[in-house]
Amino acid sequence: MHAFFRILAGLVVTSQVLLAQTPEWIWFQKTSDAETRFFRKAIAIQGTVSKAELVATADDALEVFINGERVLAADSWQNGSVVDVKSRLKPGTNLLAIRSRNGDSSPAGAIARLTVTTDQGRQVVVTDRSWKASAKDAKDWNQPGFDDAAWATAQSLGKVGVDPWGDVFASIVPGSAKPPGPAGEARKVATPAEQLYTLPGFKVQLVTSGEPAEGSWVNLCQDPQGRLILSPQYAKNNPDGGLLRLTLGADGQVVKREFIARPLYDAQGMCFAHGALWVVVNKYSTTFESGLYRITDDGSDTWQKIQLMKALPGGGEHGPHAVELGPDGNLWVMAGNHTKPPEGLSADSPHKNYAEDHVLPRQPDGNGHATGIMAPGGYIMRVNPAGTKFDFFCGGFRNQFDFAFNVDGELFAWDADMEYDWGVPWYRATRVNHAVSGAEFGWRYGTGKWPDYYADSLGAIVDIGVGCPTGSSNGKGAKFPAKYQRALYVLDWTYGRLMAVHLKPDGASYTATFENFVAPAGLVTPGEPKPPLNVTDVIIGADGAMYFTIGGRGTASGLYRVTYTGPDSVASAWQPNSEGADARALRRQLEAFHGQPNPRAVDFLWPHLNSPDRAIRYAARIALEAQPVTEWQSRALAETSPNGGLTALLALARVGGKSAQEDDLRGLGRWPMATLTERQQLDKLRVIQVSLSRNGLPSPELVQLAIERLSKSYPSSSLLVNRELAQVLIAL
Repeated sequence: MHAFFRILAGLVVTSQVLLAQTPEWIWFQKTSDAETRFFRKAIAIQGTVSKAELVATADDALEVFINGERVLAADSWQNGSVVDVKSRLKPGTNLLAIRSRNGDSSPAGAIARLTVTTDQGRQVVVTDRSWKASAKDAKDWNQPGFDDAAWATAQSLGKVGVDPWGDVFASIVPGSAKPPGPAGEARKVATPAEQLYTLPGFKVQLVTSGEPAEGSWVNLCQDPQGRLILSPQYAKNNPDGGLLRLTLGADGQVVKREFIARPLYDAQGMCFAHGALWVVVNKYSTTFESGLYRITDDGSDTWQKIQLMKALPGGGEHGPHAVELGPDGNLWVMAGNHTKPPEGLSADSPHKNYAEDHVLPRQPDGNGHATGIMAPGGYIMRVNPAGTKFDFFCGGFRNQFDFAFNVDGELFAWDADMEYDWGVPWYRATRVNHAVSGAEFGWRYGTGKWPDYYADSLGAIVDIGVGCPTGSSNGKGAKFPAKYQRALYVLDWTYGRLMAVHLKPDGASYTATFENFVAPAGLVTPGEPKPPLNVTDVIIGADGAMYFTIGGRGTASGLYRVTYTGPDSVASAWQPNSEGADARALRRQLEAFHGQPNPRAVDFLWPHLNSPDRAIRYAARIALEAQPVTEWQSRALAETSPNGGLTALLALARVGGKSAQEDDLRGLGRWPMATLTERQQLDKLRVIQVSLSRNGLPSPELVQLAIERLSKSYPSSSLLVNRELAQVLIAL
């Protein structure tokens, strides 16, 4: 979404209480990308000032000056900033000046409103066409004595609320302003709960907004005493701050704020387990290396013993993210696709044998995003309780930010789309994935994303759509109706949605539906306010209430509480599903063979290569690939069932090497395309693609034979078969 501009609002001059003028986004002519613009207006204050509140924002960042002194600085446009400027104004003429900056090709617009109360009445000043504007910096431009006669009139881009920015001042609570800090930092106020939608019977409360020294909140957990721990993404205003601990009273309000684990911050994952606080640091401005940390206490309750357990190479917003305690007692750690796999992974890890597996060259992203970043992409690790053994569990994500376990102890990851891909065939929506052992989800850079139907990948259980995934959790322990205790919760930072995902067992896996659980009212009901709600993380508290945070990228921080007040029972409903229990148990038996040879494995798994359940076939194949090829190659070539044979030959293409290629490809001739279902045709073509990608072309004789036979099937009545068949024929 284009971040344009929003910064300062307006002022009205009146001796009586009047309705405030409506501030407008002001700008000046475009001359270049990454532009900076300057605006100024002289205002006359009538009488002695008793109150003065300035609200402003800009696209992307701004500074506001009164009489040459900076009173406000902000580096994000999504939320207006509010500051008390009573002490900066004087009776008579004052100069209000704004510098706005935009880091990309969008206009550096600004919007502001100054409301002043004096013994003579109330004045409101807003940004509009009466302001002067310039694209050129000049000495003393923000001083009262500067001559702006050569400056032009500001242009208006529309009044506050205009698309695409919406009402950037909707979250400002009148009277909430505090005096500016030494550098002009202002308190950013979280969106009021009254402007939020939730389901009937539920209630949302704003517990607290963040203070400037507390950073922009992106992660949340609770300690064994039920206190909440929050981590900022940035801590520029307080580099020695650390993690913020909030103690809540019986009424759910904050009674104590304190920093622990100083000076560690930039945590995008936190959980208490096995007597320690486990933290994943995603390095931005902190001096701490990106990685998994174990934090313990010396009895002072300050949690100062900080130990790096595993460095996770990478950083930025696609770096290492979450850590959770699993129902199996292990820790689970995930990282986005810009994070390289760490050193020292267990040799018996389930996820291995991954490759790009493209039969034709791909096109990189037009803006160069992620170009050259190869498989495995984003990944999940399983870590033993001591933090000494790291299993590479599954991969192929883009930028999965968080995950959660359901009532059956199954893991689900919340993965991101690629916004540059909207509208093209390889676009993949934000989605929830069932993150099973050895799973591959097929993220590849540029046009190379695998479609969900590839046999060597697993698809989503539900596509959400466009958005920006952040936190995820489950409803365990919530004093909610059964449906919402058993739900997963996923957060969308861009659209401010906290969604409930309802899982339904489907064989050894699941399907799902979703609904908005908390969102800006205008997102659900046209005409209602649509203020920013940059949701970042969510947990169920010890009191059975849901708590979620907003923040990130320098936006306003806030902590909210969701409770249920309706008539339905809130008795515990956290029991496993009976539906699909046998299939899940079988899948886990197969997964026990993942990553390690076992003399019993081949005989046990072989019948399940032919299962009608995709998840079972997949688990059986990953188990097969862990066994010595010499133990099963001839059996794969002799298999007569289409599903079983195609699955076994896919395993052979992945791990058999060049020496097995001719036999592997000739084995496919047992099932002519015309005898197969669409699903099976796609599986057969995928075996060929993987074989060619990993081993190159076979003998000229076999190439010619394959061309002759496959050409008879082109074109197919299936668009998907045509898509894959065309690639194979071109490669051959």
